[in-house]
Amino acid sequence: MLRLTSALLLLLAARSARAEEIDYKHLYAVASPAVVLIYGEEGETGSVGTGSIIHRSGLVVTNAHVILNHATEKPFEKLFIFLKPDRVTGSNEQDLKRGFKAQWLSFNPSLDLALLLIDGAPEGLPTVPIADGDVGVGEATAAIGHPEHGARWSLTTGRIGGEWSDFEGVKEKDVYQMETSVNRGNSGGPLLDGNGNMVGINTAIARRSEDGLAITGVNFAIKSSVVRNWLGKTLAEIDARKSPQAEAPPPPAQVAAAEPAPLAPERKEVPPPQETQQIAATARKGAVPVSSVAAPVTVPAAPVAARRGFTSSEAPGKVLSPQEVVKLHAAKAFDDLEQEERKHAR
Repeated sequence: MLRLTSALLLLLAARSARAEEIDYKHLYAVASPAVVLIYGEEGETGSVGTGSIIHRSGLVVTNAHVILNHATEKPFEKLFIFLKPDRVTGSNEQDLKRGFKAQWLSFNPSLDLALLLIDGAPEGLPTVPIADGDVGVGEATAAIGHPEHGARWSLTTGRIGGEWSDFEGVKEKDVYQMETSVNRGNSGGPLLDGNGNMVGINTAIARRSEDGLAITGVNFAIKSSVVRNWLGKTLAEIDARKSPQAEAPPPPAQVAAAEPAPLAPERKEVPPPQETQQIAATARKGAVPVSSVAAPVTVPAAPVAARRGFTSSEAPGKVLSPQEVVKLHAAKAFDDLEQEERKHAR
């Protein structure tokens, strides 16, 4: 009787949690067109990462380590951005037809953030709204990016597991820890809530402890509040440099990263693999000519009180407590155990 009661409680908790799940199919359809593939090249070195279009003029935000050549600690000489095709086929020749040259406007190695501009950006670009506010522990999220050896514009899902201020000892670099799966190549891509708002930028993973023990499900994203604050300062500096009345300020001092981010872009040294060679060839062939830098603009905020896309009748933005998350996983384990027992009873 006790076991039956416990199982019922666990199943009820699981149903409640599942009712709050995001409509991931709708989320992907809305958000993925604003996610881009970023390719950097210098000599024989190439790097593949992810970024998000944040303004229709072609502004793209990503990680600094996506565009930086580790050997020189400077941005790659050549940067390309590819827009998502209507249908991802797995073929670079088909998927990477909409390529553009890009230029970097600003980057901060310490915060691991960078701002790019698509040269000759087409009209009608989709954008990812940047959330103006935090999400809580237990809230469902999704990531879209280009994981190494995975499909381009892949969707992965999970929940916020924790929060961390001054990550890696860097002041004001506040991050979420999440179980949402990311890998090399996801660098710079958006962490999304149920409305398709960017709540973070995927930046790091932990995969192995100091003694060699494997680590799973520990991933990090820079909070959208950090991104918004940095963009506000960066756009103001760019605007000041462009103004003829303003004296151009000196370039920002290079700030060394406290520790290299574990989540690297899909980066290959000499000789590059065939896949990276194909991306490079597509970039050289299909990129449009460089045009002048568009005037920087203010990035609009996502609605603060917007419903997060849950399909249940629960209050907007309801967050699961850590205990409820544990119950959800316990219910899953109990279901698996029941299936095993029934299998052996036959």
